[in-house]
Amino acid sequence: MVKGWLMIDITRHVRRGLLALSVAAGLAGCHSAPRQDMSHLSAPAQDYLLITSYFMAEGGMVSRLQDGGLSGQQVYDMATALKYGKSMLLAALTKPSGRARRDGQRAVELMVACTNQPDPSTFPGGASARCLPAGFVGADAKKGQAQPQSAMPAPGR
Repeated sequence: MVKGWLMIDITRHVRRGLLALSVAAGLAGCHSAPRQDMSHLSAPAQDYLLITSYFMAEGGMVSRLQDGGLSGQQVYDMATALKYGKSMLLAALTKPSGRARRDGQRAVELMVACTNQPDPSTFPGGASARCLPAGFVGADAKKGQAQPQSAMPAPGR
């Protein structure tokens, strides 16, 4: 019984360590050379990089969700960022253009920002800043999907 718990705990720490290592390696690569625009690459190479970065960001999100410790709002923000990223990726692949690829890249950056949200228990009062920008309208806003209701009762109830 204890052995199984220990294995799960070690696996969680290994996952977090690998995620942190990959993020650190990515950041080190970004800062080692001046940032270059991908416009010098061929369109298929740009599409390949966008698809690869999307799936890496999606894998990071899944790992973060499996680790737990997120508030309901953080999970909602991650799901919104994932849907938005998928829609921007599909838009970039179905109607390729420089703007569509930049929008896809920004959507992947938003996914990574939502993945890197800290555990709400580390904040005083348990409230954390949202990873979505103020006024963000996700891919499903046009369909009329509502935001999650707060667990707090309305004042006066």
